[in-house]
Amino acid sequence: MKKYIGISIMAVAMGLGLTACDDFLDKLPDNRTEANTEEKIQKLLVAAYPTHDHMGFTEYASDNVDDMGESNPYTDRYLDQLYTWADVTETDNQDPESYWMDLYQCIETANMALEGIESMGGATTTTLKEMQAEALMCRAYAHFMLVNVFAMHYDSNNPNAVGVSYVTETEKELNPQYQRETVHENYKHIEADLEAALPYVGDSYYSVPKYHFNKNAAYAFATRFYLYYEKYDKVIEYANKVLGTNPRNMLRNYQHIATLPREWAQGQGPIPMFMIDANQNCNLLLLTSFSKQGVHFGPYYTGKRYSHNAYIGTNEDISALAGLWGGSYSSYLAQVFRYSGTNLNAWLNWRTPYLFEYTDPVAGIGYSHTVYNAFTGDEVLINRAEAYAMLKQYDKAYSDLTTWVRNVVVPAFQSFTVNKETIEAYLSKLSYSYDDDAHMVSTLKKHLHPKFAIDAEGSEQENLIQLILAVRRYETLTEGKRWFDIKRWGIEIPRRVMTSGGAPDHVNDWLKVDDPRRAIQIPLKVRDAGYEPNPRATSSDNGNQLIPDQYLLKN
Repeated sequence: MKKYIGISIMAVAMGLGLTACDDFLDKLPDNRTEANTEEKIQKLLVAAYPTHDHMGFTEYASDNVDDMGESNPYTDRYLDQLYTWADVTETDNQDPESYWMDLYQCIETANMALEGIESMGGATTTTLKEMQAEALMCRAYAHFMLVNVFAMHYDSNNPNAVGVSYVTETEKELNPQYQRETVHENYKHIEADLEAALPYVGDSYYSVPKYHFNKNAAYAFATRFYLYYEKYDKVIEYANKVLGTNPRNMLRNYQHIATLPREWAQGQGPIPMFMIDANQNCNLLLLTSFSKQGVHFGPYYTGKRYSHNAYIGTNEDISALAGLWGGSYSSYLAQVFRYSGTNLNAWLNWRTPYLFEYTDPVAGIGYSHTVYNAFTGDEVLINRAEAYAMLKQYDKAYSDLTTWVRNVVVPAFQSFTVNKETIEAYLSKLSYSYDDDAHMVSTLKKHLHPKFAIDAEGSEQENLIQLILAVRRYETLTEGKRWFDIKRWGIEIPRRVMTSGGAPDHVNDWLKVDDPRRAIQIPLKVRDAGYEPNPRATSSDNGNQLIPDQYLLKN
């Protein structure tokens, strides 16, 4: 089902101009007055899931890429803006504006479904209860992604940090005005929707459950939400529901991946297609999007100025993590794809396929698509390990990490056990990234500056967190999720320019702990219509000046 709502929903809600669309905007879509049967609501809810993604702009904003230098011509203004944390003015199907509009469109659709159910006398049948739960989950998820992309991360000590608008009703007028809530208010609303939905989430009316908020997907979302909300008992509670008594059964089958041909097959090779196979237990919620992620971080990669390069792979994530069990990049069952040559320096994991929809086969034009995992069993296991670490239940965290390691490594390392001694023996040898005089050399460890309390650097808890962050970084490479750990844990990022030999040469910029650029800027069209923008420093220090008063919600 196509998203029939079009520009008339949140584009209007954010005050965009009514020009040639006047006639269209004056007519409410039919389903707004006819969402009064189970069949119609079921069809409506198909459109409550995003068809754009954040993966492109959050991956390029993270520390998963370096600048390969001005001699590399493979860039454009859009990628330059993403990499430098600039306010994005260029347009692309994966830009922040597309994602913002799409998520608010999903919210409007979810609200239509909820109001349709109410018009039928409420959720009086099992199917209607499940539909109501799905609509609430979609509304909660869309707001969760909006606040975590377009606002600073949740800080329990700062109740006034500005969030986004939480919308719980369909639009009743053509130009409504919305005010930004605080991040705390956003999280309270998300929790309310989530907890109202979870008891009733079901799979009975889905034809393909993995493309909807089935039970495991809903619980997986809860683990991420409560991890960000610092409610660690809740993370463990919902993770247990997904993982059961044998967590290995819910993890990606890396042993099978190791047997697959390393073929690309026009963007749909065996490995990326297996990664999104709806029959795999690990894949909990699959989403489709207009996306070139399979091009930017897949075998069609022909060299990019901003690259997950050999230096990062060796020193920060892939090989650096494998050092824990005494291995290297070759010790993973899913082998890293390494590219080198003139203007070509990349280490990649194939996670998202490249799917092309021809609108004109003769002219060879159309739309790029991909399918990606919003939630996986692997992430749920890592979330639980982090929750255990925060509660200082270290043996349970070690057990989860041992399960993860044994699932991803080749047979020679599958007896490896993660414990305090093995972590300390490895991590104690490593310096912290950027501690050298030039502030460029990096390791697996990075200084952490969270807004919540953890034990001192070098402690059992901090070492464990370092490992968990490294595991999640590996597990989500190219998916843009590293950005959220950078925000949550206050990880600072230098923007390094690399030499022709692939080593750090100099630093152009820093993303400091409280840099306002950690909140992606509200889209330009929305700001121009009067919506409150995110603050930006205006001093000569490349945006790193702290301006705490501007983080607060205006009275």
